[in-house]
Amino acid sequence: MPASLRAICGGTGNTLDWLSGRPSATEDWNPAAHRKVCDIMAFVKGFGILAVAVLLIMSMSYWAAGKARPAIDEAARAALTAQGTAYNFIELPGGTVHYRLEGRDDAPLVVLIHGFSTPSFVWKDHILPLTDAGYRVLAYDNFGRGLSDRPGAVYDADLFDRQLDELLDALAINRRVDLVGYSMGGAIATIFAARHPERVRSLTLIAPAGLGIATDSNMDLLRRPLIGDWIMRLFDARLFYNAAAKEAASAPNPGAFLADFNRQLEYRGYGDALLSTMRHYPLGAAQDAYATAGRSPRPVLVIWGEADVIVPFAHAEKLMELMPQAQLRSYPGLGHNMTFTQAPLVSRLLIEFLSMQGTNLTSGGASGKPRGPLARMEARQCASCGPGKGEAGEPSLP
Repeated sequence: MPASLRAICGGTGNTLDWLSGRPSATEDWNPAAHRKVCDIMAFVKGFGILAVAVLLIMSMSYWAAGKARPAIDEAARAALTAQGTAYNFIELPGGTVHYRLEGRDDAPLVVLIHGFSTPSFVWKDHILPLTDAGYRVLAYDNFGRGLSDRPGAVYDADLFDRQLDELLDALAINRRVDLVGYSMGGAIATIFAARHPERVRSLTLIAPAGLGIATDSNMDLLRRPLIGDWIMRLFDARLFYNAAAKEAASAPNPGAFLADFNRQLEYRGYGDALLSTMRHYPLGAAQDAYATAGRSPRPVLVIWGEADVIVPFAHAEKLMELMPQAQLRSYPGLGHNMTFTQAPLVSRLLIEFLSMQGTNLTSGGASGKPRGPLARMEARQCASCGPGKGEAGEPSLP
């Protein structure tokens, strides 16, 4: 506090009228007015001390939360493998990746790409049907998720595209693959197909992100600098555990689903990775990649639940405009979780689509109604197929 203000608040002479900026004689001093000034200065000083204390506490808690959980290192990976809760690990230039590879070496390779927060175990009920159908299957954890590394990087489109490209190289996959992407994995698959057309034979997109997602005030708050970082660092486990518990309720085995999901929360870096993804990945802005992939004659299958509130089905219309070669299968009453809640249905659609690769297809256009070989799928119960065409034996849909 300047000396003149200390003089005012101390009641000594040679004071300064702080509000007017003019000097005043001691005998002209108004005690009530100057007391008000002193009260204001005391409040400002107290508020400043409180703000510094709060910032210090937040900084210390942020740092401590970052150290509270162990990193996924070589010892952790060895323990997970010994416990039977991990499959394979491979070192890439960007970090270590957890993956599962099943099926004959000479079979066509199907690559399964998971979404924003739930790692590759989401595909567990699809592995056996695909390998039994004669395919080789690769499912892996994206960086920052599951049991893969959480590199200190910007989690943007380049990171995930580079991860998949390096993974295929490291596994010596030198032929075209069939990409299957769920939610954010659909955007990853589409961007990869647009950037590396020589590596992709077909695309299957299940409720794909990249054209728009549902947002709320909580997500907007997390995107804000500093406060979003602090909230995510301290409360990521609770936030995503609660979200996973809601998802698990619709899974065939809720307890197993939740256990598999929570395993990734035991290691540091998960929340930071998701926060960086929210801020930097084009979850609603990958239109250019969809348009580029859509100019290719490559076959595309799109599977969507019309009751999806995470990646709303309304975006399917835009997708079909950008990818006119795509075949759309939509299901009234099903939501975003249909990949694991309706695994037999999704696997059957996928296997039927994959079995037709190498056969000439005629685009279904924006309506999504297939012609040519895929017309056999038209009888399935889906909005794009019209009412009353459900096939006998099709599961009863909610």
